[in-house]
Amino acid sequence: MADLKSLRCPCGFEVRSRDEDEIVRIAQLHARTIHGQEISAEQAKALIQLVA
Repeated sequence: MADLKSLRCPCGFEVRSRDEDEIVRIAQLHARTIHGQEISAEQAKALIQLVA
């Protein structure tokens, strides 16, 4: 079973999943709809951390 991972936005939004691609998709959607910004998959992946 894959480790649980997390990406947290400075605004307080957080997404957790065992699937990095899912985290990237949700983070990109959040950035676009909430902040009006586009982030690349590489930028999102750089922000993913393992959940302790």
